[in-house]
Amino acid sequence: MKTGFIAIVGQANAGKSTLLNSMVQQKVSIVSPKPQTTREQIMGVWTDSDSQMVFVDTPGFLHSKNALGDYMLKSIDNAVQDVDCILVVIDGHDGIDERELAQLERYRKQGVPIVVAVTKTDISQPAKLMPELAKLNGVEGIAEVYCVSAKRNDGVTELKQGLKKYLKGTEMYFDEDDVTDKSQRFSVSEIIREKVLLACENEIPHGVGVVINKMEQQNSDWDIDATVIVEKASHKPIVLGKHGAMIKSIGTHARESIEKLLGAHVFLTLWVKIKEDWRNNPSVLYELGYSNRRK
Repeated sequence: MKTGFIAIVGQANAGKSTLLNSMVQQKVSIVSPKPQTTREQIMGVWTDSDSQMVFVDTPGFLHSKNALGDYMLKSIDNAVQDVDCILVVIDGHDGIDERELAQLERYRKQGVPIVVAVTKTDISQPAKLMPELAKLNGVEGIAEVYCVSAKRNDGVTELKQGLKKYLKGTEMYFDEDDVTDKSQRFSVSEIIREKVLLACENEIPHGVGVVINKMEQQNSDWDIDATVIVEKASHKPIVLGKHGAMIKSIGTHARESIEKLLGAHVFLTLWVKIKEDWRNNPSVLYELGYSNRRK
């Protein structure tokens, strides 16, 4: 049995979380069109007959503008420590620019193998993609390059097989049925946040957080009460919608996904609260779990 940790890094919206979900064949990291949807390390675990790979998903690279941004950058730095391989994800549709090349140079200095996954090949024209891939030929330190489409699951199996050769461990870190290191409570809060981001894609920026006030199982059903936190007064009516239509729709979609996660019927109650500039408020960040001062 070969085992090990693989850090997944890349620019915002490169497709890191979609690729992670495809590799572990379950949704363990939420996805939305908004940059920096992922805010902290999320481990996805894939175990087969001869290996266990622990993938560490990370936030997209950013220029920090607040305390939450500082936390996210710290999460990236922590993720690449003591790993067997760094998987750099590059959006093949957008092309390879100086940001990606600088990122590759930065991680080359870590002294661990670097594998590049060029994603979104299903929407990339070959005539446009090939010159972009050629830019990687002269980059020192890249062990391998794979072209994948996580949405279509093209090339994902080949990528996982290729990554096995970099695993150095021999003992399993997780039970063979585990797919993530995160709790059900964390997953529920992330599902709700995902549905808010998707529903309010063009109207609400990144400043949305979710607090689980109550999560109790009664017989075979779950009773969940959660608060959606926004950072401006003008955002609250957007999330609520006219006569509460938006928050009702968010709740319906969130409940459906949570029921799939928990395998049980769910009663979900959502509230919306304003906490001005919460991304710079240490106490709110701690309450949401975005703090280097762990609970």
